[in-house]
Parts: sequence; C-alpha cells; structure tokens
Amino acid sequence: MARGVRCLLALMAALFLAGTGAAVEGEIVFNLAVEPQTIDPVRNNAVDGSNVIFNLFDGLVRIGFDDAPEPGCAERWEVSEDGMTWTFHLRKGLKWSDGKPLTAEDFRYGLLRLLDARNASPNAYMAYFLKNGEAFFNGKAGSEDVGIDVPDDATLRLRLENPAPLMLDCLSFYAFAPARADVVEQDPRGWATKPESLVSNGPFVLSEWKHNSELTLTKNPNYWDADNVKIDKVRMVMITDSNTALAAFKAGKVDLLDRIPPQMTPQLIQSGEAKVAPALGTAFCVFNVARAPFDDPRVRKAFTLAIDRRTMVEKVTLGGQKPAVAFIPYGIPGAGSDRDFRAEGGTFLPERADPEAAKKLLAEAGYPDGKGFPKVAYKYNLSSTNKAIAEALQAMWKQNLGVEVELANEEWKVFLNTREQGDFQIARHAYVTIFFDAGSLLEGWVTGSPKNVARYSDPEYDALIRDSLKQMDRSKRMEDMHRAEAILMRDLPVLPLYFYSTPYMQSARVKGIYISPRSWVLFRGAEVAE
Repeated sequence: MARGVRCLLALMAALFLAGTGAAVEGEIVFNLAVEPQTIDPVRNNAVDGSNVIFNLFDGLVRIGFDDAPEPGCAERWEVSEDGMTWTFHLRKGLKWSDGKPLTAEDFRYGLLRLLDARNASPNAYMAYFLKNGEAFFNGKAGSEDVGIDVPDDATLRLRLENPAPLMLDCLSFYAFAPARADVVEQDPRGWATKPESLVSNGPFVLSEWKHNSELTLTKNPNYWDADNVKIDKVRMVMITDSNTALAAFKAGKVDLLDRIPPQMTPQLIQSGEAKVAPALGTAFCVFNVARAPFDDPRVRKAFTLAIDRRTMVEKVTLGGQKPAVAFIPYGIPGAGSDRDFRAEGGTFLPERADPEAAKKLLAEAGYPDGKGFPKVAYKYNLSSTNKAIAEALQAMWKQNLGVEVELANEEWKVFLNTREQGDFQIARHAYVTIFFDAGSLLEGWVTGSPKNVARYSDPEYDALIRDSLKQMDRSKRMEDMHRAEAILMRDLPVLPLYFYSTPYMQSARVKGIYISPRSWVLFRGAEVAE
C-alpha cells in the first residue's frame, strides 16, 4: 500500500474513531454505510433498510442459511388440493419483543398494511395473489373482502386470487412481517423511527438509534429461536465514505464491511484480506422516459451503446463484477433448476462501447455529434464508488457521443425521494433480486408500479409479467419473462452497467454471519470467536 494512502487512511481513521469505541465481547459492529430512509417493513425499498428489518422481524416463514424459505413463526402449513388455500399454524408461545402475545391477527394486520394504498408500499403488488388483494389496494374492495381468515389465535388461512408459484418466497420477504395495530395506529408514520415504539418479533430488537451515526440491535429474549442467537448486540454504524470505513476496520473498530474502496479492492482480494460473496443484482442507470430528451428511445439506446461495460468493471468498480449484457444477471434459474436464465436468454448489449452506432442513433434523434443536445444531469447518491462510476459515465458520453452531462450528487434519503418523485433525467439505480427468480427484477417496470421510477409503460410487457405471476408451468413462466426482458431491452428505460458481486471484509473475531446472494446480512447465527 502506498505511503500516501496509508497516511490518508490513518487521518480518516483518527477522525472517525475519535467518536466510536471498539466492539466489546458479545457485540458485532457492521458498517451499514448510510442512514436508512425507513425501517418500516411495508415502506422500505432499499438494501440498507432490509438489513435492519430482516434482523428485527420474522415472518410466517424465514430465509434459511441456504437462502430457501424455512419455517419461521409458522411451524407448519397445509395447502388445499387446488393450491388456492393455504393454512398456517403458528408456533406455541410466540411473543413480541415487549412480551405481549403474537397472534394470527397480527399477521392479518401486517398483510392489510402492505395492501393498504394509504401506506404506498412499493411492494404491495407482491401480495396481489391474495383474494381481492389488488381490488383492496385500488379501493374496489374492503379489508374484510381480502382472502385472510383468522380461525383462532394460532391459525392463519390465506385464500388466493390465483395460483402463486412464489408463495413461500413472498412470505419470507420482510414486507410480509406481522404488525401490532395498537402500536402502529398510535403513530402510523413514526412508530418505526424510535426504539421505544418499535416492537419486533425477530432475533433482535432496536435499542438505540443515533440518526446519521449508528443504530444498535440487541438480542430479543422473546424470540422463538432465541436459544440459537449467540450474540448480545449488533451495532450498525453509518460510515458513508468507504476509505474511512476501511480505516475503521483496520483499526479493529468495525467487524464487517461490504463496501470497500474500489481502487483498493483488487489488492485486498489478492492478499486474502477481502473475499467476494456471490450476489444476484444489477447496477444500472434509469431514464425518466416521461421527460425530454429521454422520451426518445433512440436517445436512450445511444446513451446505452456509448458505455464500455468491460472498462467499467476492469478499471472502475474493480470488485469482480461482470459487464451487464442484459438486465437479468447470471445465477438465476431458468426453465430448469440446472439451467441459467441469462444463459438461456443470451445477450442484448455489447460489453464494449459502440460509438459509431451510438452516434448514428443520436443523429437520427436530431443531435448529430451531440450538437444541440439539451442540458442534462446524472443524479446519484454520494459514495466513492458511485462518484467514480458517475465520472466514468460522464467521460464515456462525452467521448462517444459528444454530449456534456452534468453530475449531481445527493444525500441518500434525498436521492431516494428525488428518484421516487421522478425529479431526474437520468439517475443511478440498482436492483438486487428478492427471490431466485427473474420476475423479482422485472416486476418493477409494470405500468403504475411504485418501483417504476422510469415512468415506463408497455401493454405487452405488463401482460407478460401479470401472466408470469400466476403461471404454475415453469417453462411457460420462463417464456413470459424472457419475452418481457426482450421488450425491456428493446425500449431501454434502463441502462444496464454491471452484474453485482459483493467484496467484503470480516474480522477474524466473528463467524457465522450470513451474507445472502441477495445482499442481505443476517446476524441470527453469528458468534464472536475470541
């Protein structure tokens, strides 16, 4: 490591460590990196919030350490012969973190919160498999019409609108967590922002939240599987700058990093100090197709072909990523469990830039050699990696299109709101798959979806996705999704950059932390080894 870099790390470490202490026995420190916009299970739509929620809540089923759904609060379930009714039996003696009984009614209330349009959940569509779920969301049915029955405190029965091939996967997702009506209704917007009001039912409970600094999770003694939770506390610090975070790790103040300075990642991997976990996600730019000049598909394609994805992963991101030659990454199953969706679908985009084709498209759109192209800005949330990517994009668009693109960075919460409100022309984005299924990355671009920040709409695309959600024939589901991806890559409301990997560093003092390929970090099996 160069002397200058060492000095810089030492300076940043001194500044950060002046305000934090070393991890203590029974405690693990994880760099969450940013302040979550929310940790309300029905409102969250970001990986940072997910990493908090998954450690605070348990659903009817939970994510196992093989990433498959396994019994959670429900110890068993039965499915009717036609697959349209599922009956879940809760474990005996379930409790909330404050000691009050957890019942089937709490799961019913949590599901209705997810589907209640007033909560504007970005994941509400995932529960449309419930009878009248979508009708309730759209105000065409009452809550009493939704297919959720509670025969008794320990039994929850779900009646479906249509077959649901991903039923158990959905129920293991954090958005399907239970909720306490008496807590939520006292403060519908703020209950999940304060330790004193956030009751949970998972392995940990929120005990402290120093906003924009750190939050602390402590072991929940009322968790049904508390005997297998070996640590007392997880402290999640919010060090945005990856160089500062690395300095804190090297000083022994942080136990786990999953964001490493890109310029140092190769040497840290080579030395064995860092490892690379598999990840199923895609980093991309998103265009606002409702605003000029990106309402023209020729402009979107020109910007897409101007990017050299191979250079991006080899010279900029440096973490073992792969060039995104389509939207769905490698590693997601295709028509058969032994087949890969990406290998089946082939490639749609070149790894290398194609300046000639890009310039031709831009000229056809009325901007030969970039002349007359309006002022545009690329918006992103600030981190060293995001900044490096933004600068590389800016340079490629200038070199290969003759177009000047301004760069505008924003604090994470502000940026999320900017993107959700459509206050951008082109912006940073990324999706990590929710399930081992291509649909979880494609469903967000359906017309009217809260996740559809591109304002994209195509009737054929919508029909294919809707059919895939209820199609029990796996080969037909895959056919739907391959066709949908082809439409997405034709219209390009998104500009795929690279497929994720997760370089990380973990202290030798800890073990048993599970880093999911879906980028979620689970601490319920973690231990302090020293």
